[in-house]
Amino acid sequence: MRSTSVLAAVIVSAFVFGSMAGAAVPAEPGSGAVYERTVGTIGGTIFLDADANGVQDSGERGMSGVAVHLLGAAGERIATAETFAHACEGLYIFSGVLPGNYTVEVVPPEGYGFTVPGMGAPGETMSTVDTVNGTTTTIDLTEETVQTADLVVRDAGLVPAAA
Repeated sequence: MRSTSVLAAVIVSAFVFGSMAGAAVPAEPGSGAVYERTVGTIGGTIFLDADANGVQDSGERGMSGVAVHLLGAAGERIATAETFAHACEGLYIFSGVLPGNYTVEVVPPEGYGFTVPGMGAPGETMSTVDTVNGTTTTIDLTEETVQTADLVVRDAGLVPAAA
């Protein structure tokens, strides 16, 4: 399944760059856990949606060099990333994210716009950004989410802009 391989690639990328290593702290004594995560990770894939169906299909490549911003609850820019240009082309990742409310903003390269969002089935790499403002819906990164999810995923499909 494609989405599983993309998710695995994002997680592997995080470990390769060392970004998730600092996300763990010792657990409370007697809890039975080795560590307790205190910060989360938000990431995803920016892909060229050749057939404009909102889903990354076989043969549709990730796009490298795309700017992605993590915005706080008030819309302020918390961090900026650029999609990878290597083996994990099209992937971005924000690690060490404290619990709170966030949105992801994708800045399409010149000549591109966003494909239709929300058209895929669960588990597929599908576009999740608003076609007008390039942002996702709010991500409520709770302490529970940080403890139970390795990664909160938000993907975006791009299409050539209408002339």
